[in-house]
Amino acid sequence: MKKLISHIGITVLAIMLSPFNVFASGNLEEKATLRVVVEEAKAESASWKFADFTEEMIDSYSPFIFRTKKSQEIDEVRVLLDVNSMGEISGFEIENSDDKGLKERLDHVIRKLPKCEPIPGKQQYGPQTFELIIQK
Repeated sequence: MKKLISHIGITVLAIMLSPFNVFASGNLEEKATLRVVVEEAKAESASWKFADFTEEMIDSYSPFIFRTKKSQEIDEVRVLLDVNSMGEISGFEIENSDDKGLKERLDHVIRKLPKCEPIPGKQQYGPQTFELIIQK
């Protein structure tokens, strides 16, 4: 019960502070991109999607992700997100960086991402891979 109340409190706080984050940054242009990684033959087989606000949420973490000297040198980070058959993120792999601190910060941000939503009308909901591109 305490955990549920805690989650509700955090969600309410995030909703209340969301307009402040957009106003404080002064930049309404989205920098994060999420797309499904599938073969062209299987393009219609995508069965999961992230919520509409996920990219905005990742953008709000951009200063946290790129806060060190090493990560300041990187223009963009490409991450492969593995989603299991229940819609939960089961793992990730950074494609273009070996920075340990960046990986730890991304791990923190990825754990905060919402669970994927099923695309209506699909017969099976299997594992899927998404490519996340985060630009400075």
